[in-house]
Amino acid sequence: MSSMACVTVWEIAAAKTQEAAELRDFLMKLSGRQVKRSKPVTHPALLAGFWVWLSMLEVEAYSPEELAALNTTAMQFLGKYV
Repeated sequence: MSSMACVTVWEIAAAKTQEAAELRDFLMKLSGRQVKRSKPVTHPALLAGFWVWLSMLEVEAYSPEELAALNTTAMQFLGKYV
């Protein structure tokens, strides 16, 4: 599985299309990594962003009502610290 993710990120990094550039920008934002202006895209950051994106796709398994209930429960815990 990790090999597939690495190969996919490598392909995204090497692609020359406008769509690939937009995907790289999206994954870099999701990664939350700070990068140098001279090297705005790195493979480790793309991989981190790819992982976040794949995790986000898992949310689709929940209905909006289930997500709202989970949010309410989480806020009960977060309310102690926020």
